[in-house]
Amino acid sequence: MLNAVFSLLGFSQPIATLPPASVLEIVAPPQLRGEELAPVVKAEAALVMDVKTGSILFEKNAQTQLPIASLTKLVTALVAKENYQLNDVVVVSENADKQPPAEAHLLTGEEITVENLLKALLINSANDAATALAEKMGEEEFVVKMNDKVSKLGLLNTHFSNAVGYDEEGNYSTAYDLARLAGYFLRDDLLREIVATQNATVASVNGGIRHQLSSTNKLYGTYLTMRGLKTGTTDEAGECFAGIAEGENGQQVLAIVLNSPSRMQEDKALLTWALTNFRW
Repeated sequence: MLNAVFSLLGFSQPIATLPPASVLEIVAPPQLRGEELAPVVKAEAALVMDVKTGSILFEKNAQTQLPIASLTKLVTALVAKENYQLNDVVVVSENADKQPPAEAHLLTGEEITVENLLKALLINSANDAATALAEKMGEEEFVVKMNDKVSKLGLLNTHFSNAVGYDEEGNYSTAYDLARLAGYFLRDDLLREIVATQNATVASVNGGIRHQLSSTNKLYGTYLTMRGLKTGTTDEAGECFAGIAEGENGQQVLAIVLNSPSRMQEDKALLTWALTNFRW
């Protein structure tokens, strides 16, 4: 049972990196308060998870492989963070500069740090930042590392063909795998802080070029206390969103919708349902 919970939180089997069982905090999963009806969502796939325990509170087609658009960038960020130094300098190429929106408006020849590119990647969902990060290593090699990463995490229904999330054959995941990925992603303090940021300004190394970043998460400023995580939209993937909200007692809930007709509205409904109808 414990292995199943940790598996959902992003650990592959067997769990080799965890501390001895004697120091693990065993937390009871949230309990449904009554006989409340499950939420109705039109998204092709959806999942709601208690972040702390990894308990699944709701799922719909959670194992169905689907394109995930810019939710891909969660793995782009992990691979960049684990292979580069934050103060490494990247020179923006003409190819990165010309990537279609969303973008941070990077300029050809601009020198910018990996840390600032990570902020543009995760706050603004910037395609130019994703491309610049991948090009630092070489795009093909970078995508190989992305697939190696998800394989090591045991995400067997996830595969990437590019670092941005463009619609290409071989770029897909599932709501279930994304929930496991989120559990792993949130263990990184810097990345967790970035995805919880609504607005920021980053600059080139010489300070001469500044980029205003604004989160694509439009649930900031609503009655929910949002803590991330990532949006995505393409023609094939439709509207996608993995959102995290925090309850009044500090409990955090993750809601994922893939190919939703209205990602913000549906994610908001799922997060509200979970925080209202479960007892921690």
